[in-house]
Amino acid sequence: MPNREFQGYVNVSQIMDQSMFTLRANLASTKIKAALKLAMSVALPKPGACATAGACTLAWMSPDELLIIAPSAEAQKLYSSLDTALSGLHVLLEDVSDARAKFILTGAHVREVLAKLAPMDTHPAQFPVGSFNRTRFAQVAGAVFMEKDDMISLICFRSVQDYVFALFSAAAAHGSEVFQ
Repeated sequence: MPNREFQGYVNVSQIMDQSMFTLRANLASTKIKAALKLAMSVALPKPGACATAGACTLAWMSPDELLIIAPSAEAQKLYSSLDTALSGLHVLLEDVSDARAKFILTGAHVREVLAKLAPMDTHPAQFPVGSFNRTRFAQVAGAVFMEKDDMISLICFRSVQDYVFALFSAAAAHGSEVFQ
């Protein structure tokens, strides 16, 4: 299935060629941190943040969980590297690509569109570039990564991808602007 897109005063795109892995582990462990650095060349992100190395993103989900996002073309190699680096450690590394969907919002008013649907403070002082937050989009669970001032990545369960796409497309439609 190719990427799907909606063009409004903010553009909404569903990105299909992404893979995602969940890593459950003791994130305070120096061995876990060293293994991640070895496999991904990126340091463990702080709570509420993401760390990016090339096209791969490491997102802090909870005190014992990370979400790893990578282009599908790099996924198998990355998974193998992580599996090797984490070998012998008490961890759960699982490919959750089939269970998750990713969307990108782009445009000058991405924060406004997000604020319409997520119960979180989207002001730059509270949600700066590099921030990651688990939240809700209307009635469904999701997560948000503030990649740039004009670009936000959204993650949700694949079972609600059509709902989330329609929700954000309606919120981003021309004529639905809050401030004109």
